[in-house]
Amino acid sequence: MYSDFEQRYRVCEKALFLTAVGYLQNTEDAKDCLQETALSAFKAYNKLKDKELFKTWITRIMINKCKDMLKKRRYTDELKDNINVFRDSFESDTEILDAVCRLNKELSVYITLRFYNDMTYEQTAKVLGQTVSTVKYRTKKALKALKKELDGGNDK
Repeated sequence: MYSDFEQRYRVCEKALFLTAVGYLQNTEDAKDCLQETALSAFKAYNKLKDKELFKTWITRIMINKCKDMLKKRRYTDELKDNINVFRDSFESDTEILDAVCRLNKELSVYITLRFYNDMTYEQTAKVLGQTVSTVKYRTKKALKALKKELDGGNDK
């Protein structure tokens, strides 16, 4: 059981971290949340009936942990730029990730799930508990906001 869990977890660990960064807008909090997610998921892994749904299942756990963390602390507009953590693995994506982190967390989650987690609209909808049409609309909205951010649109 442990090796199967670990193998599946390692495949999606970076994507989970990016999801947490998208929600929490802070890499240190994202690391903490990732650890809590791994622990919770490991404890509940034997209850997961369809192991093929592991990525969706653990992403849902991650999002719930992020929401819990946001409830525990009052969200402040701290510096959101701690993107240097990604330089080793995502050198060419640094500018994009930086822009994603500057987006509103309600928008950034659609980008991280869809493009960094490689989830379909259907999977994203299931993880977020939304309809597919809502996910498509909000993903499009998030991409427009990201384009504006990357074009230097600091005049939000």
